[in-house]
Amino acid sequence: MRILHFTESFSQPTETFIKRYVQKSMQFAEVGIVAYSFHNIEDEIKERVSLFEITNKLYTRKTIPGAVRYIYEHLSGMRLWYMQLNNAIESFNPDIIHCHFGNTGIAMMNFNRKFKKHIPYVTSFYGYDISSLPAADRKYRKELNKLWKDGPAFFAEGPELAKKGIALGSPSTKWLINPLLIPVDDYPVKEEYRGAKTSVKFLFVGRFMEKKGFHLFLKAIAQLKKIINEFSIDIVGAGPYQKEYEQIIAENGLQSHIRWLGMLKHTEIIGMMKNYDFLVHPSLTAKDNDSEGGAPTIIIEAQAVGLPVITSDHADIPYVMGYRDFMAKENNITSLIDSIESMINCSDIQHYTKMGKDKVIVQHSLKQNELYENNLKKIISQN
Repeated sequence: MRILHFTESFSQPTETFIKRYVQKSMQFAEVGIVAYSFHNIEDEIKERVSLFEITNKLYTRKTIPGAVRYIYEHLSGMRLWYMQLNNAIESFNPDIIHCHFGNTGIAMMNFNRKFKKHIPYVTSFYGYDISSLPAADRKYRKELNKLWKDGPAFFAEGPELAKKGIALGSPSTKWLINPLLIPVDDYPVKEEYRGAKTSVKFLFVGRFMEKKGFHLFLKAIAQLKKIINEFSIDIVGAGPYQKEYEQIIAENGLQSHIRWLGMLKHTEIIGMMKNYDFLVHPSLTAKDNDSEGGAPTIIIEAQAVGLPVITSDHADIPYVMGYRDFMAKENNITSLIDSIESMINCSDIQHYTKMGKDKVIVQHSLKQNELYENNLKKIISQN
């Protein structure tokens, strides 16, 4: 089998899930990647994967290259990157093209129409591309309607994400569940767990956005401050919601409990997770309808390490969690407070972390899960 992955960029630190698909592909197929930009490519991928960079940068007609490109695209009726994509496809000769995110699937659909190609392709949706973007961008929504009709198949990382596509008009028969994959054996193992009376160490990792729900956790922990007494919160990431976090922290006198660690490499984050007591990730649907879509990869990774997760029943989080006894109701601060308190006071938390790791091994193991390969074969055979 020959698989060509089509993505806007490869590989962004916040999109490790795409890299995992590539790594899984390498186990059973010849692999290529076509992208508008490449970043931090690992040696193994450079050596074993065919890389094709195509041009889709913004330009101005006031420059000579921009004027030439405008004239070419205006006269030919096609974008420059269409020809580059065609060259990549003819060079690699894929059996199937895996498009990552809705925009790329739409691009592939339009390319196929222009060049009258009949190569099977599948589009993976991940979150904003099926939640907030269709509501905010009319052009994208219109193109999405065409993709529902023309696209051979769609991947969702969990059943709730697939339901979002079906609610937008996609045929339910075109959706295949394809869980996110991680190399479970590469993760460190948490061996020590806090005693009942020791300080509690919380960790948050993620973009500073409303849908991550971290602002809700800060408000909840402020109400529990007297009960917990000794605790610290380490924050990894960056984003537009930082001022919101800082305001909540200041209003509730949490400054002495907080450490801002900024952006860290993925390997650094994985290495440090075993040193904490709880990962915090009570996701919710934002006011602009932005959603996790499926579930944050960090929740799966925490369970692989054995780190207990304080989370919510948002989107596909229940689908990836190995235990639900402490799961808070989405966007419900009272429920979140109860969840935090119950987890901190649990006398047998390792019973739950074992359930979490077992779930990850069965459902998300890069080495063991063969569903991705079987799904691709199914799409190829039907097209």
